Amino acid sequence: MLKVVTVGDRKVYIVPTVKGLVKEAEEVRAAIEKVRPTSVGLSISERELGEIRFSMEEVPEHDYVPEARLAQGKDAELEREVEAGAADDDDDDEEGADDGGAGAGEGPGRAEIATPLGPMRRDELKAALDEPFAPDLLAADPATKGDRVFVSDTDMTFARKLAAFGDVELPPPSFREAVERATAKGVEVVTLDLDDDEYTTIFCDHVTYWMLVRHARVIRRMRRMRASGPEDLARQWDGRIRRIPGFGVIERERERRIAHALIALMGRSERVLAVVDLPLVEGVVANLTALAKGQRPKA
Repeated sequence: MLKVVTVGDRKVYIVPTVKGLVKEAEEVRAAIEKVRPTSVGLSISERELGEIRFSMEEVPEHDYVPEARLAQGKDAELEREVEAGAADDDDDDEEGADDGGAGAGEGPGRAEIATPLGPMRRDELKAALDEPFAPDLLAADPATKGDRVFVSDTDMTFARKLAAFGDVELPPPSFREAVERATAKGVEVVTLDLDDDEYTTIFCDHVTYWMLVRHARVIRRMRRMRASGPEDLARQWDGRIRRIPGFGVIERERERRIAHALIALMGRSERVLAVVDLPLVEGVVANLTALAKGQRPKA
């Protein structure tokens, strides 16, 4: 249900969404047609927006090889090139021993190989190809992944539970629909959530090792969680995560960040529509209401 919050002489229209549920895209589409916003805000980060835009493109398979394929060793051509290049590297080292380092630092070196993900050292690529496939480990470290769309093990667990209530897709269809519709209409799209650096700083300041252990246990237990519907599932999921102190801090900081970003956006845009992850909506509205008492959006 569309929520309307008034701040000064401006209004923001908020569409609560359950991330991943395909049918949520219909509500976003209807809200955009009804409100006709001049700006659309999304409770995601810049990285997530980039992933959505990437998912909207038609990328030939040969131009992009997911990290999972490399880790599973399914790219036979790369494997053959890595193996064949090992002997060549040894010969090159002997023949070029007196070259004085000519050409060093220019392009892929003799110990490197060109991949769809960019130049990689042969030994590192060989290790990646030999490594057993472990979905949780791959998902847990996005910074080292070649995949252009990052899905964490937590997101995957939630998506599997959510699938009981309808088709599920990632990136979330509601956010993708908002980006597609806004782009088609020439409406600006603005990210409202913490960026990766901000999130990392808050995470390191407030989440301890034992909180991480507890988080992993909570996620495992939630695989058996029962819910009456997608909204109930999202709220229960969020509530259990927030009981872990450090993670509760992160979610509250996200709500504050989104509210402040909306205030700034309302100051320069006549009609703002925001698509916000359902569990964050209540906190975002509370923050907007508090900010409205002491701050008016500038025209």
